[in-house]
Amino acid sequence: MGKEKLFPRYVPWMLYAPDAELCEFCFTIPNKPGQLKKALEIFEKYGVNILSISGYALPTWKEGRIFIFADVKKARDKLENIEEELEKVAGDVYIKYQPVPGFMIDEFTHPVYVFPGVRSLILLEPDFAEMIKGLYEKFGEIAATLLYHEAFSGGKFLAEYLSKKLKLDGRELLAECLKFYQAGGWGKVTLVKYDTRKPEIVLRLQDSLECGIFGRLEKPTSHFLRGHLSGLLTGLLGRNVRVIERKCIAMGDPYCEFQLETLD
Repeated sequence: MGKEKLFPRYVPWMLYAPDAELCEFCFTIPNKPGQLKKALEIFEKYGVNILSISGYALPTWKEGRIFIFADVKKARDKLENIEEELEKVAGDVYIKYQPVPGFMIDEFTHPVYVFPGVRSLILLEPDFAEMIKGLYEKFGEIAATLLYHEAFSGGKFLAEYLSKKLKLDGRELLAECLKFYQAGGWGKVTLVKYDTRKPEIVLRLQDSLECGIFGRLEKPTSHFLRGHLSGLLTGLLGRNVRVIERKCIAMGDPYCEFQLETLD
């Protein structure tokens, strides 16, 4: 308790394992303690090596759905037996064997939700990087303005949405909202200063997905994330504000840092 350590998180929707025989399993289990254990014992029985597992259920749900990628090299001829035994402890069982040796993309899920009612998109980092580079190649420095304003509305929406859901305010609400960026893989944002009387807010961003795209430059490069943070603070404070990037990893700083600036 009290210790802080970050671990990489793998979202299992695409798998490449050339030495394995891959299989995707999808099934439901009753939303009760011990039900998942019964299903996993079947995989153990047949020597199936589970490579990734994900599932989700709210306390009010009667069932939870489980998704598994596994190596079935030792149980290739036992898939029908596994399916039969899963159907005894689970429901709605689906199994798909690798269409391409050693490679599978999830075919059982759509759409993706971060929590009920909120659909999400998953972008590969190289995809995002090429999109940003392409925008600058097409529009030059105008791309910075486009990225800022594109993200601003998203940040403002996030503030309004979480404000309604969490029933918090002030520093406590902002601290919870900032966790979005870390959980979403954008970068870890921490609150350095918070004083709404002036107002004075300083945010520190580490491991920025955006600012690492172009390598070393002589100017701040966070425009998409700066726009999103500006929209977030505009929505939370209820006034027209933006953040200015005072430090940036693209300039050789150890982290990116943003300072609040009022516009009204």
